Amino acid sequence: MIYTGVDGAKSVSVDFSFLKRDWKISDRKGRRIYVVPSHLSFVKLEDTEVSNLYDLRRALALEIEERFGEVLWDVKLKGKRYYLGVVRDFPVPEDAFSIEPEIFSLARVPRALSLDDCYVLDLGRKKTTLVRVSEGQLQSYRVILKGGDYITQYLAQREGVSFEEAERIKLSEGLKNSNVRDALEKIIASLGRDIKGTILMSGGGSRMLGLRELFDKTIKNEYVSPELNSAFGASLKFVYRDCSPDFIGEELSEKELKRVMLAFGSSLLIFLISVSSMNFLGDRFVREIREAERKAFKEGFPELPTIAVRDQVKSMVTSGGYELTKDLLKLSEKLKEGVEIYKLEFKDGKLSVVGSTREEKIATELGAKSLKKTPEGAYEFEVEIE
Repeated sequence: MIYTGVDGAKSVSVDFSFLKRDWKISDRKGRRIYVVPSHLSFVKLEDTEVSNLYDLRRALALEIEERFGEVLWDVKLKGKRYYLGVVRDFPVPEDAFSIEPEIFSLARVPRALSLDDCYVLDLGRKKTTLVRVSEGQLQSYRVILKGGDYITQYLAQREGVSFEEAERIKLSEGLKNSNVRDALEKIIASLGRDIKGTILMSGGGSRMLGLRELFDKTIKNEYVSPELNSAFGASLKFVYRDCSPDFIGEELSEKELKRVMLAFGSSLLIFLISVSSMNFLGDRFVREIREAERKAFKEGFPELPTIAVRDQVKSMVTSGGYELTKDLLKLSEKLKEGVEIYKLEFKDGKLSVVGSTREEKIATELGAKSLKKTPEGAYEFEVEIE
């Protein structure tokens, strides 16, 4: 599987083998994960007593709406800590497989370099981002809207030269120039952190002459240039299953995915073949299937068409059986041409089906629990299968 991290005009792709569980840099383009700049996103890390992801989402929804209004957001729950990502003023490209706040992308790079504890200092043109990684996970971060352009402007004002000339001086002299050093130290001080230990240098500003002398131990990414670290980290989003929210909808746990991959595929395909031959699915239900595929199986099972995926997986994982799939097969045996399905719901071991037909006899033969004639002359029914 090819994943491509995209950071503005920059991109990095990796080829990930699900079987071997390893990856390598690739020249090909694949599923695109777009980096959301750190100044356009908000990330929150907080401990919680809530152990259910659904309950956590409900609790956070009101808080997010009150604080940010209508925004795109997602959350990952790991143990007793949740990781929230909020995206603002970032138009999601149509070809996006997923998006990711830059903080998570930068925090993932040390893991690819086998570093469990370090800082990532990303010096860009407009902003500077400091990320703290501990035990391989994002621990904290800070973003300030001062970067390379701030240093250049500071230098231009102090030495009375044009912006272009100041940029040339900055690149040629680096920290040997006292004004460049002063400006950089102001940026570091604004981060409000005592940066000690290993530091991964990132961003175009990290190439500045003499910069590494300011810190005890600095390292660089052996795979890509400093400017590509954010894109590189994003390309590994679905390689390393870390604390980053997916931003592709509901997530299946790794344990669930493994169990489903071993037991689920063949029975699901049999069901889909049987129902597709009967041509009973209306446009509305087709859209539901596609939405479920996008939200739940797009990353784990890109080659499989799906139906009522989440409920089927849950029924398998909790009971170890195929209750829902069996019920669906029973339903496919009863359905006749001309039946339109509106809704499928699986709860407490029962499959509820809501649909309509032009013939009352067909609804009766289905064993309709309830039956109602609509003004259009059709018969709406509800069937319950155990």
